[in-house]
Amino acid sequence: MQNHLLILPKHQNRGSLLTAFFVVLTLFGCTPSSPSAPFCRTAAESLTIDSTATGAACLVRTEGYVLLIRHRLTGKLDFPAGGRNEGESLQCTAHREAWEETGFNVEVGEQLATTASGMPIFNCIADESLARLPATFDAPDWAALEVIQLEKTDPFLLNKNALRFADDLIPLRDAYVKAGKQAK
Repeated sequence: MQNHLLILPKHQNRGSLLTAFFVVLTLFGCTPSSPSAPFCRTAAESLTIDSTATGAACLVRTEGYVLLIRHRLTGKLDFPAGGRNEGESLQCTAHREAWEETGFNVEVGEQLATTASGMPIFNCIADESLARLPATFDAPDWAALEVIQLEKTDPFLLNKNALRFADDLIPLRDAYVKAGKQAK
């Protein structure tokens, strides 16, 4: 019989690993589950189902700013975005992810840009209540495992190190400019 020991850094022991394991289990067990996403709201002329992309992102523009999430694991900013469910259009993926991570029931419009990893970025319109919120505010309780907070920020004041994926900076700025032109 062969024994496999878990090798931990010198400053950790099995007890600390076990504690960390139970903390993670507690967080998963105590975090409210996301309410069902509202019906997918898309501009009919922009619906795309036949793409090979495995996920989608929302660019939510509000009064000269873009709404981004602060990711819990990295502490960096990111689009509201995530993986595509089987049979789901990319626009509905963007809508669902925006709902799950921000709590906003956005309307998803046309694709604005694509990240270096191939994720499409869609123009997502939130209701006017977003404009009245402060620059930084809490994410919904159900998003706490993934999102620390929501931030309205000027994409031209960001540098690539502020983003979870540094190569998203140019697509973020391009999408922001294109969304602004569509709003006029």
